[in-house]
Amino acid sequence: MTSGYHVDVEQLRRHAGNIEALKARFEAVKSASAHIAQDDQAYGLLCGWISGILEARHTRQDELIAYVEENLALAAESLRATADDYRAVEDANASLVRSAGRGAR
Repeated sequence: MTSGYHVDVEQLRRHAGNIEALKARFEAVKSASAHIAQDDQAYGLLCGWISGILEARHTRQDELIAYVEENLALAAESLRATADDYRAVEDANASLVRSAGRGAR
């Protein structure tokens, strides 16, 4: 009976890719928000004054989105590094087992 565990490094990489896709969606939201915040015509003639009121909210929202984007990027980077580390350990262990098997002949 083994007490080890199995890590699917490709699953870690897929998860990192999913996180990056989510990050891209935040980038799209930020871009759309900036476009609306800078366009007095976005709300029409009657409600153009709204863009001035929402500008401060857009600034804070952009800060929060940037924070989330950074954390998502760090998470994806860490998952890929973890996958690389697991792969390196597996390759090193496989090499040790192969070399030990050659010495037993």
